[in-house]
Amino acid sequence: MFKRLLLLLCLLGGMQVGKTQAQGVVTGDLELFQNFFFLDSTVLSNQIPPQYYQQLSSTDGWLNLNYRKDDLTVGVRFDLFLNSGLRNPYIVQNNQGIGFWFARKKLDKLELTVGNFYDQFGNGITFRAYEGRGQNLDYAMFGMHAKYQLNDNWQMKGFVGRQKFLFETYRPVIKGLNLDGNIQLADNIFIRPGASVVNRTLDNSTMNLVVAAIENEPVGQRFIPKYNAFAYSAYNSLDWGRFNWNFEIAGKSREAVQNREGQMINKPGSVVLTGLGYAQPGFGMNLTYKRTSFYEFRVSPLEILNDGLINFIPPSARMNTYRLTARYAPATQLIGEQGIQGDAVIDLGGKGTLMVNGSNVTDLSGNLLFREFYTEAKIKIDKKWSAMVGIQRLMYNQEIYEFKPNAPMVRTITPFGELTYKISRKKSLRAEISHMQTRQDLGSWWWGLLEYNIAPKYSISIMDMWNYGNKDPEKRIHYYTIFGAMNLQKMRLTGGYVRQVEGVICTGGVCRIEPAFNGMRFSLTSSF
Repeated sequence: MFKRLLLLLCLLGGMQVGKTQAQGVVTGDLELFQNFFFLDSTVLSNQIPPQYYQQLSSTDGWLNLNYRKDDLTVGVRFDLFLNSGLRNPYIVQNNQGIGFWFARKKLDKLELTVGNFYDQFGNGITFRAYEGRGQNLDYAMFGMHAKYQLNDNWQMKGFVGRQKFLFETYRPVIKGLNLDGNIQLADNIFIRPGASVVNRTLDNSTMNLVVAAIENEPVGQRFIPKYNAFAYSAYNSLDWGRFNWNFEIAGKSREAVQNREGQMINKPGSVVLTGLGYAQPGFGMNLTYKRTSFYEFRVSPLEILNDGLINFIPPSARMNTYRLTARYAPATQLIGEQGIQGDAVIDLGGKGTLMVNGSNVTDLSGNLLFREFYTEAKIKIDKKWSAMVGIQRLMYNQEIYEFKPNAPMVRTITPFGELTYKISRKKSLRAEISHMQTRQDLGSWWWGLLEYNIAPKYSISIMDMWNYGNKDPEKRIHYYTIFGAMNLQKMRLTGGYVRQVEGVICTGGVCRIEPAFNGMRFSLTSSF
């Protein structure tokens, strides 16, 4: 570790020299989050995170520095996690150091990268290396990556390495190959075909742990695991005038996976994903279908939840943004699900837009997991006033998504609205209100927000989420927040007091159960 750090320090020193002597370009960005926790028994979850009564604060930060000169790019990222519960709220993490570094060189049609890298094959079903800082998820690879432009229509890329885990790497080796095309068949017909294959090879120590787990199963259910697993797919996107049709069909070789009960079973996997879209001036629509069966592809069959994921399977429902409409979000069920989703957007003659969305997700036996009907209308009233109104109808299987045995299906109706008044060219006032009606889980809610903006520098808001429908009168409490933001040149500062209810938090379709929060939150982001 010391040698790597010394090498990177020399690299950063050379970056300054390069900027003055060789006219290279230095860029970077910084994200820093600081929490202060308050102990309040009326707000906290049943299982209280240790930060609330021990550390009392946490810090998470990332600093990126990149240097580019001609066809050479090098970069380094410093990661900081002090008293952090961002990855797992119930385990305090203390660590800091070089979390990501790379060197990339372009040689004519070939681009080579060594160190850490992110990439995706197709829709990500066979391979996706990415990060989600909201949950401290980082699926970066560490190894070598190559991309070669075969001709004007075809590109090939491949990699070999190991997946990053915090400041170390998992032991199993992963390698993959992907072929992408972009071909024009006629004046208004384009296709973008592709194919990919990814191989994961277990190391001896990991295999020994997998064998031990299988030997804990009843004799008749035991099997011999394999060192190698393969994921493969073929995909295409067709643009024909106003229509777009895309699909991806993926398979995975038979390997050890865990079922919903945590038992080791020997199963192959498959995914079918397809979507049809149509667009014309003033109107657009999309329809997608997905079926997943035992497509859990990880660095090890023993990894669970969000750990060690090699691939990414898109969610079967829209990701909502309003506080109450986003309260119940469906995480992708890798063991098995099938879902259909459709939406349409209509232009209301320059006065606004109308959007309608619906989705339905079941397990492979047809049992309902999630169903949503969502519609919203954005209306421009005049030069100063604009509004948005909508309604959501939702069914959510809390037993499956939140691991709550015998919990009833959550059924909600949530009307919501937003009103914005433009006071002047730079000043505006915005208000939100929504109401969730439900008899399940914690009962019904009210949500309200008032926000004042002075563009482009300042913003302040006050919001409240009131659990007035809780069956326990002592828990019919307010979750209020006071928030402020300030933009100073290339830096943004935010801060405020936050009360947050326990619930499911999703980042790009990857979800986890987040405990309740009570305290102060501050952030600093900057790019240069």
